Amino acid sequence: MASELSQQQQQEQLLKELSESLECQICLKTTDDPHLCPKCSKFYCFVCIRDWLQKSGKDACPNCLGSVCLAEFVKFRWGNGIESLRNLVAKPEVTGSTSKSLGIALKRTQEAFDGVTERIQQTLAKRKEALKASKDGLIKSINILVQQEFREVHKQYNDKLAEVDAWNDILTKELNKSEVNLYALKDSVSKEPSTETERQQLESQCQVLTKKLQLLAPNVAEHRFYCKLMPAPSSWRFTVRNFSQARTENKIQYSDLVRDDLGNTWRLEIHPNGFGDAKNTSVSVFLQLYEGIEGRYHYVIELPNRLHPYHTYEDEDIFELRKGWGQNHFVDQKLLFDRYLENDSFELRFSVRSPHLIDKYDCLRKYADKLERNNSALREECSVDCVNEACCIRNVAEVSNAFGCLYSDSIRDDLGGSWRLQVYPGGNGEMKGLFVGVFLEMVDGIPNSYEFTVTLVGEGFKSVKKSLEHNFQPWMPFGWKNFISRGEFLEGGYIKKDALMVKLAIRPPTVGHKFNYLRQYHDKAIRDIVQAQSKPASSSSLLNSKPFEAPLSFFKKILPRTPSQDQPGCSTPPK
Repeated sequence: MASELSQQQQQEQLLKELSESLECQICLKTTDDPHLCPKCSKFYCFVCIRDWLQKSGKDACPNCLGSVCLAEFVKFRWGNGIESLRNLVAKPEVTGSTSKSLGIALKRTQEAFDGVTERIQQTLAKRKEALKASKDGLIKSINILVQQEFREVHKQYNDKLAEVDAWNDILTKELNKSEVNLYALKDSVSKEPSTETERQQLESQCQVLTKKLQLLAPNVAEHRFYCKLMPAPSSWRFTVRNFSQARTENKIQYSDLVRDDLGNTWRLEIHPNGFGDAKNTSVSVFLQLYEGIEGRYHYVIELPNRLHPYHTYEDEDIFELRKGWGQNHFVDQKLLFDRYLENDSFELRFSVRSPHLIDKYDCLRKYADKLERNNSALREECSVDCVNEACCIRNVAEVSNAFGCLYSDSIRDDLGGSWRLQVYPGGNGEMKGLFVGVFLEMVDGIPNSYEFTVTLVGEGFKSVKKSLEHNFQPWMPFGWKNFISRGEFLEGGYIKKDALMVKLAIRPPTVGHKFNYLRQYHDKAIRDIVQAQSKPASSSSLLNSKPFEAPLSFFKKILPRTPSQDQPGCSTPPK
């Protein structure tokens, strides 16, 4: 009895420890519907932690203050069984066997708790590590790209700076020489030349030195930095000529249509006497997306000058077709006359690019979709089909069992020839009983090369479609001995009311071929008319005429036909 009491005390102690470990950190009672914090592994009643998070107004664990929302608290399914275990231990009529089973159950509960806690902590730790590794890898890749671009931009800058420094050295030497000459001239002038000849020589030397100084200028071309992380701009130039007349007439000037690397077409629109509130005071300049993909673009419009700073307007807008974006007060007319107008003309430079690579790729995708739609529409418009018909072939079951051949009705094409389909439901030749044979035959026409497509239509959207190209001769069928297996043919729903539905499309290889075939049929018709007119039907001619000689096509129509076995896939009529 004492041992049983001691064992019961041990169980109660274990139960007490387990209950304390499952004690809610808010109400300090055994948890009801316990939920585990994934960061500190402390338990809370679901109602307690929900009310706490709502009242505090922030997603944070009350114990560890870690950032965690209500949905991230892990439900602990063994917590509600603690009270039941306490009731079992507290019963006075517990026997030795019951106490032993309770200890085993309690041990399993403790093991389950430890296992769940360890699993949760390991899973969360692995996810943290994976997130950090993924983030570090992405940042490392981005840093590598950025550092490469930094080095490239610095290299461009240093190369251009070296060019400017070189010009600085050259021009400094020339200025030093000119300064020496200038001091020499000053010294000569200060001595007051006595003769007129000396005075004229000094004036001539001053003029030569002045012209030389005016010609000194650094030949440093304008430089635009290039970066792979940003799209390169497409740039153009446009010169506005006869500005005074255009300004007087207020005649709008348009640049030539230019195309960027995305396929968009642009043009500049210049109002010489201003637009809107800028009339008579400024020159207005706008950029138009004449044709292409609407979207956001970055653009720059510049008014260059060799002696003065460039006048520049730069902006980014969502462009729509045939609408201008720019500035009414682009440049003041007085400033234009003073600094930028030469020979009644001035030059404008403008460039366009996508704001960043994502926009450029999106624009390319839209442009590719547009080209595909245009291409599809063009293919439909320039279709060279000469036959596109659906044929119904009947009496399939009877012919299938007899391994016979079914013929479609004769189909006339738009060139002047006629065609028909041959279908062997039971198979043809060595394929009897295995496959269904389908062949196309030119009944009447001029031998030529054609592409043809045969589609066997089944239930729903099921169909079998095959295509070939062949140089057809009259009465020589060509096609497939193994168009479809007999098992699939009989079970696939292709036979409806003892009939087959077959779609046939025939076309010359290209539009050029079709025009050539049409010319051949036209020439044949002309020859037939000429021959008929050159042989009038008269009694004398009938008496003197030769015996009747039927054309080869006549015998082909009345005699049994055996297609050439040299043609691959040609059928053999059943015996």
